[in-house]
Amino acid sequence: MQQWAWRLGMLVLAGVPAIVGGGVFWTLFGKWTGVIVWEVVLLFLISLIISKGDQRAKLEGPH
Repeated sequence: MQQWAWRLGMLVLAGVPAIVGGGVFWTLFGKWTGVIVWEVVLLFLISLIISKGDQRAKLEGPH
């Protein structure tokens, strides 16, 4: 099954907002706290997206 490729692609896709958003939050707040909060929120969101994708793949079955 090619689920690992989809998961890796989603993590790469989340890398752009992580880097850009981290820079934006650093510029806005000037502290690591804002950056860390942003990264945790982004990690939660990408985990949610990946878990939903895994559930959908199980329902569709092997291709």
